[in-house]
Amino acid sequence: MRLTSRQGPRRRSSARVLAGLVALTGLATSATARAEPSSTSIEQGFELGEVQHPRSVALAGAQQVWGGSTTAVFVNPANLSLYRVYHLEALAAFSPEAGRQSYGGAVVDSSTSRLAGGFGGTWSQMDPDGIRRQWTDLRLTLAYPLGDRFHLGATGRYMRVNQGTARGPFGASLASDGTSSEPIVNEFTFDAGAAVAITEQLRFAVSGRNLTAPGTSLLPVAVAGGLGWSNQTVSAEANTLVDFTTFGSARMRMMAGAEILLADRIPLRAGYRYDAGLKTHAVGLGAGYVDRRFSIEVGGRRDVAADHPSTMISVGLRIFIDSSGATGGGGDSGDAF
Repeated sequence: MRLTSRQGPRRRSSARVLAGLVALTGLATSATARAEPSSTSIEQGFELGEVQHPRSVALAGAQQVWGGSTTAVFVNPANLSLYRVYHLEALAAFSPEAGRQSYGGAVVDSSTSRLAGGFGGTWSQMDPDGIRRQWTDLRLTLAYPLGDRFHLGATGRYMRVNQGTARGPFGASLASDGTSSEPIVNEFTFDAGAAVAITEQLRFAVSGRNLTAPGTSLLPVAVAGGLGWSNQTVSAEANTLVDFTTFGSARMRMMAGAEILLADRIPLRAGYRYDAGLKTHAVGLGAGYVDRRFSIEVGGRRDVAADHPSTMISVGLRIFIDSSGATGGGGDSGDAF
């Protein structure tokens, strides 16, 4: 689906809808997170520190190849220049078993010039009655296409993590304890990615995470890659991620996902993930609605085989903006779904 740029007569109305839905989502997720005690491992709740975007959640993490628009800020920065868009998005996610809730958003512009840029961030907390971990994750992404088939991108990332004292699995210990006055992590690092179009419908992508090697499982070094196919109505991809930090030795994730865009308006998504580190199998499902001015997306993922099964639910509310600042366009907005 291709959207043409036009003035948005309902810009204020869309903004009010966006603000209202974010507020309602925040109240619902906050209440849910408080009501359920954490029943998962710390690693399951933290999820490598990944931002849980609804499209990523629905596709079980398979986003290396076709994860454009705001998703690129959090997954593979090379994809930021894949589509010509100007998007603003609000995000919320929660996991009842982990007592986790996250709120944030992102803005991306790849329509003003060939150099695409984006900024995103989230605030999260997990297990408030246990380890009481809170973190802030801010990212600045730039990407550039080298010709029509090759894209490069990089993301600068700032991570600040606080954790309650004597709250870790070993109590008051150097291995797992928080601090009373200082964050346990206060770091700058970066991600980098590349993508190449093998044919018009077949694409390969790779990215590296936390490449300064901070030496903590809160910022794990990882490499991910994938191969994907799309005809703009149906998209599918398979990904592999190797985590070198969290478990002391390299552990692999394998992910696959697909989506179909019905009537140019309704994306339906499904995915599968096997995590060798957590020893879990999970499935994801999601759907959304795409208008000329905005989109609403919901994604859910559930462990179907795990010692401590967990659930992740994410909601995204996106406004399409053209380069002059009016809602209703943003280049090829629909292609980003």
